[in-house]
Amino acid sequence: MASINVNVSGTYHALKSVYVNLSGTWTPVKQVWVNVSGTWKQVFSSFSPVTHTYTTGTGATETVPSGASNVVITVWGGGGSGAFKASGSGGGGGGGGGYTTQSISVSGISTFTYTVGTGGASVTTGNGASGTASTVSGGTVSLTANGGGPGLTTPAGGAGGTTSGTGTGTTGSAGTAGAASTGGNGGASPNGGATAVYSGGLEDGNAPGGGGTGGNAANDTRSGAGAAGQISFAYT
Repeated sequence: MASINVNVSGTYHALKSVYVNLSGTWTPVKQVWVNVSGTWKQVFSSFSPVTHTYTTGTGATETVPSGASNVVITVWGGGGSGAFKASGSGGGGGGGGGYTTQSISVSGISTFTYTVGTGGASVTTGNGASGTASTVSGGTVSLTANGGGPGLTTPAGGAGGTTSGTGTGTTGSAGTAGAASTGGNGGASPNGGATAVYSGGLEDGNAPGGGGTGGNAANDTRSGAGAAGQISFAYT
């Protein structure tokens, strides 16, 4: 965004506030726009940037702050949990949740509806559990970051979560296969939770959206749980 500058004794200074006189009362202006060749451009805003971040919520409402002009929405799906094997090789690690983001003007948008995906629960036997999807909708926005897949006793790792909708999405990393007495690593969620590394014992997924490691009875009593997803709204 451009700024309004005034020349004071030969030095230009950016305005921090703008007031107009309405019927004898000076009133602060929240935004100033100018028309440049038929296109309206914002040159001043009194709005202070703010970010709202959520790690839980189902069908919840996000209210756009007064004075905001733009929002960057960032979404991670929940991570899958690893599998658990009682003998032989360790279970496969869970997949990382998908990641998607979108920047959009909030003109004409007052609210968004969002759901934050949950991580797959750890297991004490068998295949792991999938993470669930995180979603955001409102105005022209429709964002989905799917959860990571479950680790398997085969012992393959779980698939990374995919994405869909109006944003720019990246699929989460797959978990890795288990090996002799070793659980597979949990997959990473792009720009979010890092890889959970099995090193002598299980590890839960890293937030946001990371997959949990596989488990093996030689070292563990359960598999690693997937991390919950996350949604953030960064307003300017």
